[in-house]
Amino acid sequence: MPINAGYEYYAAEKKYLAASTPEEKMRTLEEMIRAAPKHKSSENFVAELKNRLRRLIEKQEKSKKVGKSTLKSIKKEGYQAVLIGLPNSGKSCLLSKLTNAKPKISEHRFTTFSPELGTMDYQGAKVQIVDLPPIGSDFFDIGIVNTADTIIIVVEKLEEKDKIEPILKKAHGKRIIIVNKIDLLSQEEIRKLEEKIKSKKLPAITVSCTSNLNLEKLKEAIFKNMDSIRIYTKEPGKSPAKLPVVLPKGSTVRDVAESILKGFSQKVKETRITGPSSKFPNQRVGLNHKLKDLDIVEFHTK
Repeated sequence: MPINAGYEYYAAEKKYLAASTPEEKMRTLEEMIRAAPKHKSSENFVAELKNRLRRLIEKQEKSKKVGKSTLKSIKKEGYQAVLIGLPNSGKSCLLSKLTNAKPKISEHRFTTFSPELGTMDYQGAKVQIVDLPPIGSDFFDIGIVNTADTIIIVVEKLEEKDKIEPILKKAHGKRIIIVNKIDLLSQEEIRKLEEKIKSKKLPAITVSCTSNLNLEKLKEAIFKNMDSIRIYTKEPGKSPAKLPVVLPKGSTVRDVAESILKGFSQKVKETRITGPSSKFPNQRVGLNHKLKDLDIVEFHTK
């Protein structure tokens, strides 16, 4: 036990002793190291804590290499976006605001030891969002980045993207740059930042996760990257369905019918469209009519 340890150290030690997973043990060991007194008589004790943390990390890495890792396995389902960034960039906060996930959020570095998963619902369109451990962590998984459909690069300063982009050489996903924590900037600093983004024509959005600033704009940008359309179906004499059918851009009336039930298009006698692709409400169209986002399709069957 270190000499003259304060309350923070003992609180961290209590959490360490109660930890049930390697990730929790590593996280609380880091807290113990930060809170331990830093004087000559405690040097050996702090060194032992660091060695304990190193051994845990090495054990996790060894387990991952032989396929026995306790880290979460992420199965790609539908459209996938991945959050990447340097330590303490605010990715976990963004995941909690964009999705139904409840990740651990801390101002300490390397809080995320394994991928966290959530689902974003943007007006009926579902997106799987993965928050990876920070770049530089032993648990950062470049494989998930390389296969993701959209890569959300989270930075505190625009220049940080230059440190991140070299690792994305094999990634094929579309990019969105998020400059987070702009609530810490003055209005003049924000103005200059947004002018710089505009002049460089960067796919970047300024965001404050704590104040929710521009989070809806971010959700819209993720949806636009999907290249999808939301189509609401409607039965004659009834209101449109609450949830849309989500299809690729360029989809037709036939595609909507087949998404409802295979072979359903053959039973359609008449189709009426109201929305962006129609010239007027309840326009009668054929099965090859190309639809646009937020169209309402009403099928009449034989």
